[in-house]
Amino acid sequence: MDLLPGGYTFTHLVFWTVVAMVAVGTNAVAIILSVGLVLLVLESMGRA
Repeated sequence: MDLLPGGYTFTHLVFWTVVAMVAVGTNAVAIILSVGLVLLVLESMGRA
């Protein structure tokens, strides 16, 4: 069940926007991007 309008894509958009703002504020951009890439790969593998 989608709690937000637009479903999966909208949820990801909001999530990554918040993560990006936190990363810029804490200079943790490299770490956040690394985690993001890992999550992306895991999601891709899960769909395959």
